[in-house]
Amino acid sequence: MFLACSLFAQDQNIEYRRSSLSMILLESESFPNQEDVLKSWNNYPFPDKYNQHDINTKSVSLNSIELTDEDLMNGGFLKDTVSGLQITKAKLVGKPLRFLNEEQTLAFALPGEKEEVQLKIDKILADKKLANQLVAEWFNVGEDGKFDMSVIQERGLYDASELDAGVTSGQQRGSAALADAGRELIKNTFVTFTSLNFIENEPFARGIRDAAIAAVASSPELVKVAAEKAAEKLYEATKDGYTLTSKTWLYQLNWSDSLLYVTYDYWDNPEALANSDAFSLDFVGMQKNLSMVGFAKDKSLDQIIDKALVRNIDKAFVELQKDNDVFKPKMPIISVDPMVVLIGEKEGVTEKSQFEVLQMVWNKKEGFTEWKSIGKCKVDKKYPIWNNMYNAGEETEEQLDDEGNVVFGTRFKGSKSILPGMLVKQIK
Repeated sequence: MFLACSLFAQDQNIEYRRSSLSMILLESESFPNQEDVLKSWNNYPFPDKYNQHDINTKSVSLNSIELTDEDLMNGGFLKDTVSGLQITKAKLVGKPLRFLNEEQTLAFALPGEKEEVQLKIDKILADKKLANQLVAEWFNVGEDGKFDMSVIQERGLYDASELDAGVTSGQQRGSAALADAGRELIKNTFVTFTSLNFIENEPFARGIRDAAIAAVASSPELVKVAAEKAAEKLYEATKDGYTLTSKTWLYQLNWSDSLLYVTYDYWDNPEALANSDAFSLDFVGMQKNLSMVGFAKDKSLDQIIDKALVRNIDKAFVELQKDNDVFKPKMPIISVDPMVVLIGEKEGVTEKSQFEVLQMVWNKKEGFTEWKSIGKCKVDKKYPIWNNMYNAGEETEEQLDDEGNVVFGTRFKGSKSILPGMLVKQIK
């Protein structure tokens, strides 16, 4: 039994229905080691809990996008004026203003940095018809302009001949399978926009040191000397290396049964699909992360940047999943004796993590499949959590449990009614 489990577990390409994801880089102004950071981004191992949903748009330069007054008005700005104390408060916190008179007593509040990026992303969505690109990828619209069902068939685990027959023989027969695919697959299509910045630590460390020394300039000599030594020690400990920051915005494809019939209308007209205004994306959430990148004698700068970037982005995904239930991946139970799931530290699993167990059932009334919660499971604390963190090409020793067995996946405890092939989704 354990041998069979081991052989099964080592195939991480287990077939099950996953959400689909496109990742887009928001290019920004130059920063230290930018070429290495972008190289690391391009080599980022795609999250294996999602299907990679490739579209033409891979990256966009934020600096090339200019916001018009119409864009600002559509975003809720340039409508209400501010004056008096409101202007004073805005100046104190650095809120940008557009003054409407020479006396600067009346103004419009303009978007801050975070709001400005959000507005630019909204413009990217509209100008590049990203939602249309996502839909076209689902129906595998190629250069020949022909639609087919191969992507839906593969990701939905449908019978290819039955699915194709349903479509070619008429919309009514094909609609049942496609409606199911829409609810289970197409609706769970996401896009992330990520901005990166790489900042040298030394200027900040120096600023903190200088401010600390200035603060005790008038103190008694003994206090002054002790504080200066402490400030220098902190400076020496933090001045080397860099800080990697990332911001990630998450969007979901807006999909409904009615949009399926819109897609039918464009079946023989890919140009109309590409230019349609019927499709859109909804904002889900935003996450920002910070990682310190220190120097190490036994590692190259490329390895250090790689490790920091991957763990930074992985953490962003963990937090976005934690905050947004719709983005949480469902993962298969690969064995029940013991109960094992291929998730671990990379996905933020801890000893306190709890999951619900889902079983696919047929909804007779509505005529489609759905996932039904049949119970809960939790991490088995007697065994180690799988350490599946990315190590930037480092050779790592096999992780062993207390009995000397290789750890591959995390063990859980749950009801005896849980069967292989059921899925789990984190609730805590």
